Amino acid sequence: MGRWLAALIPTCLAVGCVAPLPIEEYTLARAAVTSARESGAERLAPGLWYKAEENYRKGQKFLKDKDNETAKVNFLKAIQFAEKAENASRLKKFESGETMQ
Repeated sequence: MGRWLAALIPTCLAVGCVAPLPIEEYTLARAAVTSARESGAERLAPGLWYKAEENYRKGQKFLKDKDNETAKVNFLKAIQFAEKAENASRLKKFESGETMQ
């Protein structure tokens, strides 16, 4: 019994150290990237769009690798860049007289 317990404690401690899944951040990042894409950010704000897409993909990779804390950070960055890209895109459309969607 003692050996089993001695082996179980380090395992429980290691498992307990894993950060929770960043489900909310993932969902918000996906929605923000989709909204930016639909606003034309790929064409009208390519620099910001690239940063949003890159952070979103990194977040997905870290999530797959079970590095939840780093995934969360990347999803939060993706949200910020996607929102900036969408805003820049909508502003450029407004300034050029292009129809808003």
